[in-house]
Amino acid sequence: MAQRFTTEYSDTEDRIRISHQLDSGEVVVTWLTHRLLDRLVAHFATTLQKQTQAAPEPALQQSFAQQSAAAELAQAAAKQETPPVEPPVSAQEWLVMAVDVKQRDGGFALQLRGFEEKAQLQTVLNERQLRQWLNIIRSQYVRANWSLAKWPTWLQESATQEPTINPTSFVH
Repeated sequence: MAQRFTTEYSDTEDRIRISHQLDSGEVVVTWLTHRLLDRLVAHFATTLQKQTQAAPEPALQQSFAQQSAAAELAQAAAKQETPPVEPPVSAQEWLVMAVDVKQRDGGFALQLRGFEEKAQLQTVLNERQLRQWLNIIRSQYVRANWSLAKWPTWLQESATQEPTINPTSFVH
């Protein structure tokens, strides 16, 4: 299971690289394609939107929750509380072919799966961490010049209001 991870866009690969530090201290690198991330973001956006669909002005509530998570992430990054996970040259790497998402009490379990059976890795995010990770992914989309057109407005709108988030780690 991933203890913490760093998410960043690789210009040479034109993909998102996630460097996971496992409980054992080993670092594993996974790669996510633009297409897979679009699907994953859409899934998470739909899931988060269900929480406020019966509330007055649900998009405003989503926007506020997202901006709050972004502000907390920016504060943590400014304090440099958690250094990025740096993969060694010898780190195991694989392309993520599928992500199984299971909603749990207060969060989500993500099972990343590669082509080979042994290429599997799990991480757990609470709702705040998920929102922060979505902000990180969005900042990396901007860095990659990938379109945000498929993203809901409440996930897009703070993209121009905050500085680009550099590759960021957080501890689980």
